[in-house]
Amino acid sequence: MADSGITHRHAITRQDSFASVSAPAEAAVAGPNTSRPSSLHGTPAGVIHAPTILPKDDPNKRDAAYVAFEKAGIENPDDGEYDEEDDAIARAINSVVPQTDDPTDPVVTLRSVLLGTLWGIILGILNAAFAFRTSYFGVPDTVATLISYPMGLAMARFLPTTKFSTFGYQWSLNPGPFNKKEHVIIVLIASAAGGVPYGLDNVVAQKMVANQIVTFAPAFFWVLATQMTGLGCAGVLRRFIIWPREMTWPGNFGDLSLFASFWNSDVDLVGQTKYTLGRYSFFWIVAISIFIYEWLPMYFFSTLQAISLLCWFSKSTAVKQIGNSYNGLGMLTFTLDYQYVLGAPLTTPFWVTCVTTVGSILWCYVLVPILNTTNMAGSDILGDNGEIDYNDNSIYDVTGTISLGSSNVLNPDFTVNQTFIDENGPFQITTFFYVSYIQSFFILTASLSHIWLWYGPQIIRQVRQMRAGEGRQGNDVHNTLMRAYAEVPEYCYLGFALVWVVVMIIVGHTTVFTMSWWSILLAVALNGIFLVPFGILQAITGYQMGLNVITEMIAGFLFQGQVIQVMCFKSFGYNVLIQALAMAGDLKLGHYLHIAPWIMFGTQIWGNLVGAAVSTGSSLWIIDNWGPNGSNMINPSSTQWNNIYYETFFDAGIIWGAIGPKDFFGQAYKNLTYLAFLIGAIAPVIPWLGNRYYPSRWWVYINFPLFATTMTSGGFQNSVWMTLILAFIFQFYLYRHKFAWWSKYTYTLQTGLDVGTAIAVVVTALLSSSHPGPVWRGNPNTYADYYCDETISWQAADS
Repeated sequence: MADSGITHRHAITRQDSFASVSAPAEAAVAGPNTSRPSSLHGTPAGVIHAPTILPKDDPNKRDAAYVAFEKAGIENPDDGEYDEEDDAIARAINSVVPQTDDPTDPVVTLRSVLLGTLWGIILGILNAAFAFRTSYFGVPDTVATLISYPMGLAMARFLPTTKFSTFGYQWSLNPGPFNKKEHVIIVLIASAAGGVPYGLDNVVAQKMVANQIVTFAPAFFWVLATQMTGLGCAGVLRRFIIWPREMTWPGNFGDLSLFASFWNSDVDLVGQTKYTLGRYSFFWIVAISIFIYEWLPMYFFSTLQAISLLCWFSKSTAVKQIGNSYNGLGMLTFTLDYQYVLGAPLTTPFWVTCVTTVGSILWCYVLVPILNTTNMAGSDILGDNGEIDYNDNSIYDVTGTISLGSSNVLNPDFTVNQTFIDENGPFQITTFFYVSYIQSFFILTASLSHIWLWYGPQIIRQVRQMRAGEGRQGNDVHNTLMRAYAEVPEYCYLGFALVWVVVMIIVGHTTVFTMSWWSILLAVALNGIFLVPFGILQAITGYQMGLNVITEMIAGFLFQGQVIQVMCFKSFGYNVLIQALAMAGDLKLGHYLHIAPWIMFGTQIWGNLVGAAVSTGSSLWIIDNWGPNGSNMINPSSTQWNNIYYETFFDAGIIWGAIGPKDFFGQAYKNLTYLAFLIGAIAPVIPWLGNRYYPSRWWVYINFPLFATTMTSGGFQNSVWMTLILAFIFQFYLYRHKFAWWSKYTYTLQTGLDVGTAIAVVVTALLSSSHPGPVWRGNPNTYADYYCDETISWQAADS
């Protein structure tokens, strides 16, 4: 799904394919500052040592079932202490996170706030601009992590140390050596400010596509309200998905490893090993190497992006539909381009990758061909000769000849063209696209059922603790260290969220971002149902699930014919959840690195405030100066800047607002669509009952919400098998047989690969716009596995 997939803090994606209609469908740098006080040079005053963790006299402690349940996020039913040396979770965390803390370290300083704001502005402007590109790519906040380090060291060296007093508060331009917590604050501000808020889709779509009058103030408050409501919800989630040690947030481990490479001794984290190369050096070797290598698949040898084995043996229509990764299902297709796998297989638990791989096989390689062959879904528009491809997210009329879009569904005044709808319905989609919707509906009820069965008692206890005002729970190392700081009460976060809901109601009634007060409350209630289940699943597996499909389906029922209302409801309802989970991931990062809760709260507020202003202002400036009323650089016919993502978002609103789910999911689709909700609710009961009556450590790995979080239509179907291979190597073989190497280098390897690949994407994309790579059989000017279709030549674009 567009909103389902492995997530990292620094991953910046814009995934709203036409089916959203929706696509159901993260100068040389100096070395670490070894002169700063650390555990390498004695114990400075104020350092809190990790508490001694003694093995509990528990015969199940080393049992495989205990480890399985811990790794799957099920809390230890015994509320005793943990054996940090023999515990699977602790071994992974402690390989990248120090077990000591110094509460006296300066955190909120002029340089940390200044550098964080500077990098938030830079990343916000760049990513807002790149969102208009035909092929979107984002600049990750890892750039800020890397470059802010030498900048912080330089400021510590050259700024004056004079102390000032303001209203009795002592401060200085230079409070001492640049430290790790300042570095973390810089990155957290840059991360919150440097992305592209989902609410911005409405701003651009309504101004540039719908030609509505959109000014800065209403757009700013619209974006800010969607972001801040999510931030408030994130704080309320801490008791459920931040404090419990079982909620590891695998997507953070790469960032933790990068911070460790700057600030921590390898001996401190993983002990003395035979591997003497430091993480810092290893990171740069990996990043430079992958940057050089990626020029092959990205610029000189693009067929490495998709190696479709089935097409080597047959060119039949069936093989093209099943084996082609661009137009088909990508069965037995491999990729040697790292941009299509990124960090997921290196950081995600191996059992998670196995479950998603099995899901991909059954959903896509088994169910899709069966449904298409038997026409059980009523989607018979592929034709005998494959006139329409499996991997197609368009919506067609009853004959399968007209693809729907704003040009034929809407009249020039943006009212619904009911005549066209009546004459050309019922509408159809391909089976693969339809199965993507089925998966989305299945995930919703499966998540609620799975979480209630396995985590229900835990959640009930946590709610009672919240109502009783009990503080931070957990006796692991990091919760113990964090008790040194004052906690932000849940009612502060809850009150903060409610304030911004009120702001959203005002915005919805006074601006072009039209939403009724009750629809805003409905969206908030919908998030209240799914925040904890989706949060637990993401905290355990690293996979994010979203509400984009269900929000536009509900909006289609409620506001049929009201395109703007549909877009606004989807945007607000979907963004609150993904923003809450993004901010929760940052809160977990702060938890691991021992940033005071009140400082985290203020840091995230500031970052989101800066981000809303920068992204909104930049986007409006770009529309006015590069859009149709400016230089017209951004236009639908441009090969580099065609605004496809915002156009897609608007088209999604049109389809759901104009056609509506009553007509879209009608006739043959209806029964299977609603059956997905029922099956999703029932399926998780099977492993739960199995574990109840036939206890085994394997039951917990049968995770049905994750099982449906697989490859979906609209993208390049080339990553399933390479993801599994890499996961087997790093999260199974090396973890079990080369743990010393794994614990020292794996997460640093992931970050280095991600950073080097991201830089290569940016550089090759910019170069290709003016100097395309050489065209030959291995580097066609069409898609990578063009050889699956005999009618297409590697020189197709020139013919």
